[in-house]
Amino acid sequence: MDLSIIIQLIVLGLVRGSMYALMGVGLSLIFGIMEIVNFAHGELFMIGCYIMYFVVAILGLPFPVGIFASGIGLLIVGFILEKGLISTLRQKAGREWLMDSFVLTIGLMVIFQNLALIIFGSIQRGIPNLVTGQYVIGDVVFIYDHLVILSLALLTVGLLRYFVKHTNLGKAIRATSQHSEAAQTLGIDVGRMYAIAFGIGAALAGISGALLITLFPANPNAGMGPVLKSFVVVILGGLGNIKGAIAAGILVGLLEAYAVFFLAGGWQNVIVFSIVIVVLVFRPSGLFAPAGERP
Repeated sequence: MDLSIIIQLIVLGLVRGSMYALMGVGLSLIFGIMEIVNFAHGELFMIGCYIMYFVVAILGLPFPVGIFASGIGLLIVGFILEKGLISTLRQKAGREWLMDSFVLTIGLMVIFQNLALIIFGSIQRGIPNLVTGQYVIGDVVFIYDHLVILSLALLTVGLLRYFVKHTNLGKAIRATSQHSEAAQTLGIDVGRMYAIAFGIGAALAGISGALLITLFPANPNAGMGPVLKSFVVVILGGLGNIKGAIAAGILVGLLEAYAVFFLAGGWQNVIVFSIVIVVLVFRPSGLFAPAGERP
């Protein structure tokens, strides 16, 4: 196979993989701190798509403004959802609140999907590209759109890592994830950390939706495909393992890129989910988590 094709498939795989990683990191962050599996994560992605479309296509503002608006908008939405619903459920449902939270997020998924259908209809609303043009080196064609998406995804992950590792708020979130009761005795507002973590996870989903609107146009079901892949990423990376989610996202993106090129359409999903089943059977802690560990 020609080297130029290999390089272009790697770039395409990294673009998709970086988005899956962003989605997966959001899910892992929420699970790692709150032990909640957020089934409405795909709908947060979908809302990010609609915000991006409104800002860029309707208002005519530059795409960075749309990405910023999607991130901030979903940060606020996530914070409100946690404070208004999840926190209330945690306080009132007692020991069974985790199981009830699954039903709650499934309910949010159905509500958001149907609200989008009622308000916007089933019409797909997309943006052709974020940046036009391409750069050619020999036989290798680098599409500016792909390079921008990849760069911004890596920047977002880098900023998140810096925030979690080096800021006081990030350290408080990490302490809460490791032992919430101990964190509370040290004066950390655990409820506030839960709300912030859920908001950040929602913001990552919104940013993913904004960046991927050229591939997943805004529509009520836009988040279904990405959220399935984000669950794959979380399982392969290890529940609550942020580093593992990043590595798994890149792995899934590369697998998809090569599977689509070499095999008939649909085989990429067969391969990816077959790997998930094998991992669940033989290494349930995930490929990138210490052996035997299941958070």
